Amino acid sequence: MSPRALSWLAGITLIAVIAAAAAVMQRQSANQIDFEPQLLFPELKERVGAIAKISLRQGDNEIVVAQTADGGWVMPDRGGWPANFETIRKAVLGMANLKAVERRTARAENHATLQLAPPEAPTGAGMQLALYDSDDAQIAAVIIGKVKSPGSGAQPGTAYGRRLGEDQVYLIAGEIAPSLDVSTWLDRALFDIRPERIMSLTVTPPIGRSFDIVRDSPEDEFKISEIPEGKEPVLPDIARNLAHSVVLLTLEDVRPASDIAMESPFISVHRMFDGMVLTTRAVETEAGRWARFEASFDDAQAERAREAGLFDKYTALLDAEEARAMVSAINERTGGWAFKVTGMKAADMTRDYFSLFKTKSDADPA
Repeated sequence: MSPRALSWLAGITLIAVIAAAAAVMQRQSANQIDFEPQLLFPELKERVGAIAKISLRQGDNEIVVAQTADGGWVMPDRGGWPANFETIRKAVLGMANLKAVERRTARAENHATLQLAPPEAPTGAGMQLALYDSDDAQIAAVIIGKVKSPGSGAQPGTAYGRRLGEDQVYLIAGEIAPSLDVSTWLDRALFDIRPERIMSLTVTPPIGRSFDIVRDSPEDEFKISEIPEGKEPVLPDIARNLAHSVVLLTLEDVRPASDIAMESPFISVHRMFDGMVLTTRAVETEAGRWARFEASFDDAQAERAREAGLFDKYTALLDAEEARAMVSAINERTGGWAFKVTGMKAADMTRDYFSLFKTKSDADPA
């Protein structure tokens, strides 16, 4: 081909490229003509009080929270366990404050690329957040897709989003990452036992010997009652860690007790100086470690503590009325439920006797 023909072909190609770029820019500009940033759901703030159910879906994961007749919030698929109101408040207000800051494509075939396909789609599925009233009528629903910027501090995040049932896509700004982690939607608090109150722990594993962890007063360190010859604690604080496994205890998940088989559990009995007793039954399953709790009151121990003057000396101890009230509160809170616990507290609930020790280190040479 002659140089002249090549030059002519290059010119035609350049014109075509420029024309294509101009067409794209024209379409982008057309999307923005007369578009002002606006709330994605401008009437939602006026209807917040009507919200009675929230559904969050993506793929096979779904979280549902629902309002009860008395105004509380629960998780129906967790047997009606109370939900975390702060997470609910954040999700609702976040959705009410979502802003459409730019208008983008209205082509449905582009949804999957932007992760805005319906939540059940095999590819390109978005996260669907929907709000319903007490008649299960939808108040508002959004599909949140590919994140453009995650946001930090006071700076809102941005992502592609669209109203459910509409093809028009927007760049939206605000709370663009509601959590599908079930633990964030649960009311995770179980009970709070002050460490000063704990007097002893007796553990009976499903296999092997039982063992005790004890101390004489709230000021003393915990000790394993018997240490095998030639062995020493695997960690300096192992006795303390086991004794404190019920301090500030929180759950990761919850199920009705009938849903979790509690065969051959580790049975741990925490006794308090003030007479309260907490019995834990814990099991290890393929789905993690699960525990059940039951509290009771030992009048004889409470009397021994009174005679020894412990209530006057240690203000963390509960008097009989307070301790009995806590027993009732724990049993009311935990009765009929099994709780998934994680981390070191869960591990410490399922330790057998010989896991507490290692071969004793040789003495340092003189």
